[in-house]
Amino acid sequence: MFNDLEESFPQYWTGIFLRFLSICLVYGALVHCSNILSLGDVSWLETPLLWRVMDIILLIFDVIIAISLWFHSFSGIITFFFCIILLQIIPYTLFRQYFITKPEDIETLNGLVGTEIVLMTMLIMLIVAKK
Repeated sequence: MFNDLEESFPQYWTGIFLRFLSICLVYGALVHCSNILSLGDVSWLETPLLWRVMDIILLIFDVIIAISLWFHSFSGIITFFFCIILLQIIPYTLFRQYFITKPEDIETLNGLVGTEIVLMTMLIMLIVAKK
């Protein structure tokens, strides 16, 4: 499978999609920067400690993986899958009670998890198809 992954990088659509994912991650990094700078509705220091920790961790993840995916790094794509599952899907599903402070947060978490699953599925399909 890993050989398939490395061989699929030169494929046109896989490369385009990796660049798209990179741009999505840059957007995510900007959102986390915005949160940290308290540019939203709530001051960052008033948010739960877990949210603040996750903002910092996800900001670092987004920047590093965005660069890796932009340059079609094999390790970047493996890290992308690993970290999306570890840092977003698991916490936002198994430990969601720690991330919900108001009813709207449920929809936001569902949207984030759904989006991540769709993006990962599309990338897997591109790697497997190799066309």
